[in-house]
Amino acid sequence: MERESLVLNVSYRAEIMTRKTEIENEIINEFAQAYAALGHSSLMGKIVALLIISRKPMSLDEISERLEMSKGPVSQISRRLKDHKLIEKVWIPGDRKDYYRAVDDIFGQAFLNYSRSMMQNRQIAEKYLDATTGSADEDIQYLNERMHEMQAFYIMMSTFNHDFIAKWREKRLQEKVTIE
Repeated sequence: MERESLVLNVSYRAEIMTRKTEIENEIINEFAQAYAALGHSSLMGKIVALLIISRKPMSLDEISERLEMSKGPVSQISRRLKDHKLIEKVWIPGDRKDYYRAVDDIFGQAFLNYSRSMMQNRQIAEKYLDATTGSADEDIQYLNERMHEMQAFYIMMSTFNHDFIAKWREKRLQEKVTIE
């Protein structure tokens, strides 16, 4: 009876671990597809997903092994993600390897990165708005109108984005206080 219980317990744990791995793989693959759809490296999406779902920091070796990728590309993409402030290096006492984890507010940081990239569109509008102002040519006047519209759109988007990130940070802060 005891042996049967032990066998069932081991079997149940194996089933849970298999399901956990399946779910993790699905998340990693969906992040890869989402990043690729945005024009980024699918590996970037995989690393972000892996570090989001990992409770502990991971070394480049561990990331490479888990994603079945060579260490070179993983290291290169990890540096880019660190530059974009989505992941951070973590020091593990007594270990000389570089470890990484997702930053505390990775979702807010990703949104800020996206918002900043949208500001480049506003700068384009403003550049060509200046270049097309005051022309008598109908085509240039039309272009000027479109640049006005583009500028107005990105000014409004910037306001919404600023308000959104402020509300997001307030919500996170409230949830942290509630949890603690």
